[in-house]
Amino acid sequence: MSRHQPSEPYPRQPYQADSDRPHDVAIANCEDCGDEFDLAHSDPRTRVCAPCWDRSLEAIEMAFLDNYAKFGAKAHRTVAEALFRAQALADPDDRKVIGMRIVEEYLNAAQDLMALYVALRRRREQPLLTTFTNFELNAPSVAAFRILTASRTADDLLRDLQLPTLADVEAARGEIPRKEWRQFAGAVMAISNGIERVQKVDQGVLLELADGLRQSTALTHKMDWLPERAMNPDQVALVVLNQRRRVLLTHSLAVHEPQLEVFIDAIDKITAAARDLIWLYLHVRDTVALEDSQTGQT
Repeated sequence: MSRHQPSEPYPRQPYQADSDRPHDVAIANCEDCGDEFDLAHSDPRTRVCAPCWDRSLEAIEMAFLDNYAKFGAKAHRTVAEALFRAQALADPDDRKVIGMRIVEEYLNAAQDLMALYVALRRRREQPLLTTFTNFELNAPSVAAFRILTASRTADDLLRDLQLPTLADVEAARGEIPRKEWRQFAGAVMAISNGIERVQKVDQGVLLELADGLRQSTALTHKMDWLPERAMNPDQVALVVLNQRRRVLLTHSLAVHEPQLEVFIDAIDKITAAARDLIWLYLHVRDTVALEDSQTGQT
């Protein structure tokens, strides 16, 4: 992260044309290390080089995850539960709007857990924050996630992340306090349950809806104004105009109370999995750091 205020606007070192440098290249000096870096593919206001930027993200990784586990991860559940309580007092049309928003929170929670899992798997390739914040729920990302997780046991999923498995927890049962053992075992099971719920996004209608929500927020409670379209009384639809194909798409979804309860339960399990996955990862990081410090003292 930046440790001092620049004394001049960026680029800090104005580009000087010479025979060895193309005339369309802009160069700046990194505010952290002082090295030159190319601004060709960056915002002209960029102040640090790519390696320093990655190091700054890695430096705040644990604090970010700790904050996300305590606050951000439960946001989708908090919003969805508040909406579910509100729909009991709403009129039929408003319930459909509320129902769609609950489903949207499910998709957001699913995206976060997928992003977290992929980010942890790729943490040695690039900063965790980079993968997590750039992850987008779409057909390619869901397909890639499914390849990573399909037909995998809870132990397989955690072993892929180089985290303790249920077998590891069982093996350590007599070596760690009972309370800590139960916390480990509960976390492992919660992670498995959450990933199982996330995999249901692969169902066509939910994936299409996720894609549609990035393009439109137009909802409709009936389709009698559209030719050859129909929907059930308990459904709500998202209307998406695909200008390139010159077609009007509609994504319908049932939002009756029993169905919404399924989504609420899924959100609860997904957010619990995200929080427990972070807890497990941070616990391992802390344990490794402690062991390293003790090794250095001997």
